[in-house]
Amino acid sequence: MSETLEQVLADARGEAAVLRSHGHIAQAKSLEGLAGHVAESMRGYLTILSESEAMLRSGWTAGRLRSRFAEWEAQGLAMLDARGKRRYREIIVPARLERAAARLAGARGERLNA
Repeated sequence: MSETLEQVLADARGEAAVLRSHGHIAQAKSLEGLAGHVAESMRGYLTILSESEAMLRSGWTAGRLRSRFAEWEAQGLAMLDARGKRRYREIIVPARLERAAARLAGARGERLNA
């Protein structure tokens, strides 16, 4: 089975720590920087939402999220935690249209009328 992104990033950070401990500071910083850039670029994938957080983000009911759970779980985009609670990667949970519009307006330096 292939490694998860979380494991690859953890391994890279561990290797950076070993490099640093052996005096290879520049290489350690480079590896840490790369790991940081990858983690930031994959924030939506690495961020795990609880079912209630996914409901707030999407405006969907628990039933609607659960109807997609098996499909998303098979794709590695949803999972059960240690207590059997459903968790969803942020990237798969649709954002409400109002939230998406607010983000776009904010990126443009605009304000939405309340």
